[in-house]
Amino acid sequence: MKLFSLTLISVVCCFLRSCDGNEYKVIVETGDAEGAGTLGNVSISLIGNRGSSPYILLDNSGKSAFQQGQTDTFDITTSDVGHLEEIGVMLVSEVNSEERNWLLKTVLVEDLERKITKSFPWNKWLKPGATQKRVMVEIPLSTGEGTK
Repeated sequence: MKLFSLTLISVVCCFLRSCDGNEYKVIVETGDAEGAGTLGNVSISLIGNRGSSPYILLDNSGKSAFQQGQTDTFDITTSDVGHLEEIGVMLVSEVNSEERNWLLKTVLVEDLERKITKSFPWNKWLKPGATQKRVMVEIPLSTGEGTK
């Protein structure tokens, strides 16, 4: 009976965590040019050889993220996408916001289960259009880098 109880508890815990979930550490570096930071919402999608995650909002629980010259770290859990090949980044900003654009320098994604860190350099501005609130880009894995 004790073995059955432990097995049932394991199954319930696995269901609540979504058994195939993986933990990742996402490190985002904002450029250092004037006006590089944004007040917009930033989300990430992980794309690998086993599929892709939905877009996940990168939220530092009230801390000011994505500011000029700043590096921000986020812990996320999502489905196991396999070995990372690229990422999707989405910026959603208010149309009339003063700090709506964003200079994304690079994103590092550490797969905590596989103990592998991948690098996704961008070094470009994300600029929502005059009448649009969002911009999305796909960033491929850096060639010559990516595994530590």
